[in-house]
Amino acid sequence: MAPRLIEVRQPKPNDVIGRDFTVAGFGTGFEAVVLWQLLDMNGQNVAQGNIQGAGSMGVIRDFGQAVSVGGYTARAAHMTLQVFGDDPSGIHPPGPDLNIVPVTLFTDLDGFKLYEVKPGDNLTKIALEQGQNTTVEDVFQANRDRISNPNLIFPGQILRIPLIA
Repeated sequence: MAPRLIEVRQPKPNDVIGRDFTVAGFGTGFEAVVLWQLLDMNGQNVAQGNIQGAGSMGVIRDFGQAVSVGGYTARAAHMTLQVFGDDPSGIHPPGPDLNIVPVTLFTDLDGFKLYEVKPGDNLTKIALEQGQNTTVEDVFQANRDRISNPNLIFPGQILRIPLIA
């Protein structure tokens, strides 16, 4: 099995991202370029671009670049970030060394807090007391990898609380 030549370090799987976010990792790409695209749950391309400064000619380098989803609007949308190398041959679409990173997009995200659930907490209380223009659904969707039922949370769980501008 050939070694992977592109690895994404940021965002991590299930991270909460805003309209503008950073894609970082290490890799090597054709002419030192790594490509990215953000897909909605139907597989439709929402945004795409390239990241300059990765290694080339088999030399692996760290890369990081701020990217943007532009005019697209979403609140708690589950998306798939794909990061990959260029494939001019078209044999391996979208490209070699494909990284698939599930993320939750809030285009009006101002940031998020980490909150440890305490006895007596529920998502309504957490959204009201810890959030900023945050709904119960926002908290639930931002934590789908940690919560399967919005009415069932446990003390000690660490939740991401989106802060909406």
